[in-house]
Amino acid sequence: MKRITSRSLIALGVVVALGLSTPGLAFAGSGPGSASQKAFNQELAAFLSSRQAIQSTFQSSVSTARATYFSALSQSASSAQRSAARQAMETAIIQAAAARSAALTALGNRPVKFSTQRLK
Repeated sequence: MKRITSRSLIALGVVVALGLSTPGLAFAGSGPGSASQKAFNQELAAFLSSRQAIQSTFQSSVSTARATYFSALSQSASSAQRSAARQAMETAIIQAAAARSAALTALGNRPVKFSTQRLK
């Protein structure tokens, strides 16, 4: 039992050492201080922030539609009222998805990192 534990600890240590050193070695030659790298990082941060805002707006709209549906469901007496409430929720979710799609289309593609390496 002690032998298995020590082997697992050694294996974990090797995995952690490789996991921490590999990214450092991969970026050892690339200087993060270049102007193009900084511009790319700013563009990427702005893109990701906008995308996150779009997604959170969509999730908020869906949550509101669901809450409205459950509120209407608790107050409805007939199946027609329940059906109308469900259709209203589905319509709101479809509209939110359309708005999200339009916003993502307007946002465009993710910024591409400029490469100074020559193509072979």
